[in-house]
Amino acid sequence: MKHSEKQENTNLPTDAQLEPKVEGRRLGDRLAAARRNHFVGRIEELEAFARMLRPNPDFSLLFIHGPGGMGKSSLLSEFARVCLDQHWTPLLLDARNIDPSPDGFLQALAGVMRLEPNVSPLLALEQGALEGLHGGVLLLDTFENLKPLDAWLRERFLPELPEAMRVVLAGREPPNPQWSGDSGWRELMRVQGLRNLRPTESRELLHKRGLPSTAQDALLAFTHGHPLALSLVAETFRSQAANPSLEFDPDQHPDMLRTLLERFVQSVPSPAHRATLEICALVHTTTESVLAAGLDAPEVHELFAWLRSLSFVQEGPNGLSPHELLRDVIHRDLRWRNPDWNA
Repeated sequence: MKHSEKQENTNLPTDAQLEPKVEGRRLGDRLAAARRNHFVGRIEELEAFARMLRPNPDFSLLFIHGPGGMGKSSLLSEFARVCLDQHWTPLLLDARNIDPSPDGFLQALAGVMRLEPNVSPLLALEQGALEGLHGGVLLLDTFENLKPLDAWLRERFLPELPEAMRVVLAGREPPNPQWSGDSGWRELMRVQGLRNLRPTESRELLHKRGLPSTAQDALLAFTHGHPLALSLVAETFRSQAANPSLEFDPDQHPDMLRTLLERFVQSVPSPAHRATLEICALVHTTTESVLAAGLDAPEVHELFAWLRSLSFVQEGPNGLSPHELLRDVIHRDLRWRNPDWNA
C-alpha cells in the first residue's frame, strides 16, 4: 500500500501540523479520530467557543454545565481539537484525577504542561512556555469535584493567568452564585447549559453507530436525545439484534438500564435516598408532603434537600421532577427489579 493511501484511511484532518506521519502515530491518535467521527451536534457551544478564541473577545471563560452523560467530556475533547486547528495549545484536565487542593491542582497542571519538577505552571505560562501560536486554553472537566477549590480558583488562580489565556469549566452544576455575584466575572464569563440532542442530531449519532433507520424511532423515544443513553442503547441493540429490523424493547435489557442508572446516580448515600429518588421518578411532581407520605416518615426535609440538589432534578411551580430519561430508567429498572415496590 502506498504511503498516501495509508494517510487517506486515517480519517485525520489534512492540516499538516495535525497529521503526523503514519510511522509515528500512536494508538491515542486513532482513538481521537474515532471519537471525533462519532461527535455530533453542539453547534451553539462550538460557536460560543469559537467566539472566545477570537482576538479581544467579549469573554474569556466559558462555563458548560449539564447532567451526567450529557456529553461534556466529549465536547471538551472537541474543543481541544478546535484549539489545535486554530493553533492554540489545549490544556485538558479532568478533576476526577486531581487532588482538590491548590498544590494538587498546580501539580496536575504542571503534568499536562510537561514541566520539570518544582517549576511553577503560572510562571511558565507567564514566560510563554506554550507552543501554540495564540496561547493556551485551559479545559477543566468534572468541575464539581473541585468544590473545595472554587473560591481559590475564582479569586486566586484564574486572575493570575496571562490575559491571552482562555478557560473552559465543565461540570454537572451551574457555577456557584458567587461567580455571577462578582462584577468582573459576570462580564468575562458566559454560562451555557447542555441539553439533549435534537432529533436530527440523535439520528445522525445513531447512523454513525450503524443503526438502520428502521430501528431509530424506538431508540429516540426511549432516550429523549440523551447522548449517553443513545450510545448505550445503540451498542446494546447492535450486539443483540441479529435482525436489523428487530424492534428495540428496553425492558429486555436490564443490564443496560442499570448502567444508565448508575451513571446518573454515582453514589446514593442510603436506602432512604434510593427510595426518595424512586418516588420522585414515579410521581408527577415531588414535594416534601408527597415524599413524607411515600416514605411514611414525618421528617423528610434533608432527603428533599438532597433530591433538590441533584443536577438532573428540576424545580417547577408544583415541586420537583427528574430528567425524563432518569424517570424512564428508574421506572423500568424498578419494574424489573422490584415489581412489588414499584406497584
